[in-house]
Amino acid sequence: MNTAQIAPLALEGYKNSKLSDDRINFLITQANEQLSEIAQNKGLYDSFLEQVDAPQEIDPVILWILFMSNEDICSEYIDECNKPFNDTTPVSDLADLLLYAVYLNRVQNTPLEGYDYLVEYEEDGLADVDQFALTNAFLYIQKSKEVAIDFSF
Repeated sequence: MNTAQIAPLALEGYKNSKLSDDRINFLITQANEQLSEIAQNKGLYDSFLEQVDAPQEIDPVILWILFMSNEDICSEYIDECNKPFNDTTPVSDLADLLLYAVYLNRVQNTPLEGYDYLVEYEEDGLADVDQFALTNAFLYIQKSKEVAIDFSF
């Protein structure tokens, strides 16, 4: 996962400029609500855990990223829980939470259970989320380096 390699200073700048506390709190609340909803169906929950081969101890945010970045799991969740939305979770939501998880680990030194597992996890959907998060971070870095030039004399 390339997002985990972003420099702490860039992560901090991105978090402070692009990820408001309201946005992060909304996404964490959404993740917790959806995980709770999935957990109400033990068979479904256990099936999802098996599909991502999740470790015993895992932070809910990490677990939600693993679940929702997996297209098959996301589709099954939507079908099983009768969700009235598309067959995907917006990649921007996943990317923002991924960047936030990396920020917590690299900048705040806040250990998240399952973080190392997430960093090593290989799955196409997570690779797409990682690429989206990395692209957002690079765009932020590029914008922060731009300088206005005045050509008037």
